[in-house]
Amino acid sequence: ADSRLSAGRSMAERRLPCPERIVDMVGFAFGVGSCGGFCMTFVRSLRDFPKGHRLSGAFAAAQTRAPVLGSTFAMWSVLFHSFDCAVSQRHLDPQGARSSVDAAFCGFLTAGVLSLRQGPRVASINAMFGAFCVAFIDVVSGTARL
Repeated sequence: ADSRLSAGRSMAERRLPCPERIVDMVGFAFGVGSCGGFCMTFVRSLRDFPKGHRLSGAFAAAQTRAPVLGSTFAMWSVLFHSFDCAVSQRHLDPQGARSSVDAAFCGFLTAGVLSLRQGPRVASINAMFGAFCVAFIDVVSGTARL
């Protein structure tokens, strides 16, 4: 185990440096998205198959869909943490600096970039929603810092 990630440290002290953080969080997001996507698809697909084939059909559907959802989570994570590393460079201590405003701004950029193909109106609405979601998660989780 890495001494930088010990359990007794605060969240800001446990953060990895920027290039490593992006890779670490993308892998984590892919795992979370794959596991959550598998469970969600399995449960939802149970009703789509006839009696006698429910478990095998739901299992096959979940195996097919889980990597797709995992890669979607990973794409969001790579953009969010790339923006996070870029935005944090404006602070004197980029590794220790973490504010909720910066996180919300990164959520704004990430959601906006991911929805640019749908046009500027949709991208701006999604960007605002992305910023709101990230700020809301910061407040609910108790990590909000200005």
